Amino acid sequence: MVLNIRIFQQSERNCIFRLFFYIMMKGGIYMDIDSLKASKKTDQLFLVCVDHYNTSHATFYYYKKEEEWQLVLETPALIGQRGMGEGKEGARQTPIGEYTFGKLMGIAPDPGTKMDYHQITEDDYWCGEQYYNEFVDEKIMDHSHCTKENDEHLIDYTKPYEYTAFFNYNKECIKGKGSAYFFHCFGTHDYTMGCVALHHDIVKYLFTMIDEKTIMIIDSYDDLYKY
Repeated sequence: MVLNIRIFQQSERNCIFRLFFYIMMKGGIYMDIDSLKASKKTDQLFLVCVDHYNTSHATFYYYKKEEEWQLVLETPALIGQRGMGEGKEGARQTPIGEYTFGKLMGIAPDPGTKMDYHQITEDDYWCGEQYYNEFVDEKIMDHSHCTKENDEHLIDYTKPYEYTAFFNYNKECIKGKGSAYFFHCFGTHDYTMGCVALHHDIVKYLFTMIDEKTIMIIDSYDDLYKY
């Protein structure tokens, strides 16, 4: 995959955002961040956008508000093998919606996060059975009632989970609604099983920026106005 990563310098960002609209590199689509309701709840927005839902390739945008909303980063992203849609077990779709971030973790050491960070060990699982859609540390939790057939043994995912964060989809842990939807590094495929994946270096950088109020919106360009 050829990456097209743009990190805008401060001087360039200041010039761009004197305009009321920023014209994105998507054939003349306009992005007015101030018009989004989500922009009133945070000073950091991650947007994962597609032209149509039936694709595993998206574009990721990181906007930050200083005096004005500024585009900090634009880069390719991978999403579910079957594109975007309703999250549910086995759907292989990235769930459409607005999310904050929960647990930040990774096989690699803490890159300097603002939120608590957990370095993954052999004892760590993301459960798909008894503790559906929950993190399990076998050192402190009884995991004996799970077959583990539907769990993820996190340390086995060496490339994608070097840095991985749970975005709060199905935080109510309703069985069948879907589990283990993460924001993580690229793996070995050009799609995910429903997660959002970016280049390793970008995820590492963003982990140092994510806080409790950071919002990620996943949807098509045409439907961003809903948020």
